[in-house]
Amino acid sequence: MTTIDGPSAVARPLSLFVVCTGNICRSAFAHHYLAQHLEAAHPSVFRVASGGLGWFLGLSVPRDLIEAAPELAARLESHVPGMVRLEDVRSADLVLTATADHRTAILSEVPAAFKRTFMIDEFARIVRSRRLRPGLGADAWRSAIAEAARHRGFVEARDVPDPYRRGRAAYDDMLDRLVPALRTIVEAAGREDDEVPVESPG
Repeated sequence: MTTIDGPSAVARPLSLFVVCTGNICRSAFAHHYLAQHLEAAHPSVFRVASGGLGWFLGLSVPRDLIEAAPELAARLESHVPGMVRLEDVRSADLVLTATADHRTAILSEVPAAFKRTFMIDEFARIVRSRRLRPGLGADAWRSAIAEAARHRGFVEARDVPDPYRRGRAAYDDMLDRLVPALRTIVEAAGREDDEVPVESPG
């Protein structure tokens, strides 16, 4: 069995790259959720980054999101948003997008990333349906991503709508959609005990 002290300890870390529009709401939250639960605990196995397809200078994480996710507040407050770069996509082992339109935009620029680019909800649904549990092996994750690509047509995935400037309720709705999907990804690494307890609306 491969363990963190075995071959996976010397394997190249798994690179996850999360995409939305401005890189201040959906991809920022997903980035730091995954970074807190995966990269921070196992830096030799996971690397997490994010970017926005419509990023521009001056954007910052909205206060509504910081207040809605207090457990990630410090990370979100220090988040530095940025533009998606083609090299980020080319070098990522797994690209996760907030919506189908984001996925389409990424693949129009980097078609070779098709087998490793998924909507966040799409990838989580495949992980659940196929019971994929690659654990803490970076190469095991690469194999799981390849398997997920073979089953992508068998799930119906939902977009995560953009909450920007739509009020606190929109951020709560965003979290209601994102957190279960992200938790599924974290649990596939064997971190069931490490969920972020984000409060539900109301």
